Amino acid sequence: MNKNNLLIILLLPLFASCGKQVAVQEKAADGLMLTDSLQQVISIDTVRETALNNELLLNGRVTFDAGQVAHVYPIFGGTIAQVNVEIGDYIRKGDVLAVIRSSEVADFEKQQKDAEHQLALANRNLEATRDMLDSGTASERDLLQAEQEAANVMAEVKRLREVYDIYQINANSTYNIVSPVSGFVVEKNISKNMLIRSDQGEELFTVSGLDNVWVMADVYEGDIRKVNEGADVRITTLAYGKDKEFTGTIDKVYNILDDESKTMKVRIKLNNKDYMLKPGMFTNVYVQCRVEGELMPRIPAHTLIFEGGKQYVVCVGPDGYLRMQEVDVYKQTDKYCYLNTGLKEGDRVVNKNALLVYNALK
Repeated sequence: MNKNNLLIILLLPLFASCGKQVAVQEKAADGLMLTDSLQQVISIDTVRETALNNELLLNGRVTFDAGQVAHVYPIFGGTIAQVNVEIGDYIRKGDVLAVIRSSEVADFEKQQKDAEHQLALANRNLEATRDMLDSGTASERDLLQAEQEAANVMAEVKRLREVYDIYQINANSTYNIVSPVSGFVVEKNISKNMLIRSDQGEELFTVSGLDNVWVMADVYEGDIRKVNEGADVRITTLAYGKDKEFTGTIDKVYNILDDESKTMKVRIKLNNKDYMLKPGMFTNVYVQCRVEGELMPRIPAHTLIFEGGKQYVVCVGPDGYLRMQEVDVYKQTDKYCYLNTGLKEGDRVVNKNALLVYNALK
């Protein structure tokens, strides 16, 4: 069995489920040629010389994006008549969180009734004054005064209506506590029949969106010089392990050390549309620290093949032939390998199903 036939046998299972067949064109008896069929099951990466990166491991924690957090306080004191949400519920802007019965709201109801009664009287007085003006028993000055009184009362009625709208006042001396933003209820400090004051310092609810979150990481004093804004980071969590990585950049460095821990905080903003990251999660933050002046060939870590105490890659030559190439690894991370020898910038290596091709080349 020649090497091309062996490669076909090795790669056939990849296509058994979809009914495809791989035909590798034989160009020479002692080598494998990169064909269109083969390229359907492998992928090629080009070697680039890049600045050597050292990874600095930081401890971090997922927190809320402060720009998406809203603290909800009571407008008037009173008694909690109804609570509509629990911690963890998703709510939309304007949804009613709770209903409060308040004596202060009762005062507004009385003011509104009085204002509407005064408006009716003012309008009747205005109509009467107009009739008297037509009959000559009232002056223009009397009409202007009646119009001014009616306008003043109307302004008071309008003001009270706006108060009702702004404060979500209902009938029966109650008003609604509504959410100012869309998001999740992350804190709740009330229960039904609880008495509250309008001047209390503790919020009733905290609502936060989770579409974006922050990861706050601690930098020890000895590593401060290695960290700067704009540095690339990759983040793993205990919940998802190393199989799931989140990537971002340091967008803020807090240039103050904590007195107790002697660490400086840095912030990474992450998109969290799938809500995978939960505030409070602990994270490992790997910061890419560039070593100035050092350029080395870099390849994806999964392209390496280890055998017999040596490390190899599968290269694609300028003529399209595949060959094994031994490499000397200077530094390897979870994601990349930096090489001393074996490859140069512009070389092409197989980075998908490389082991299958390597076995066929042996």
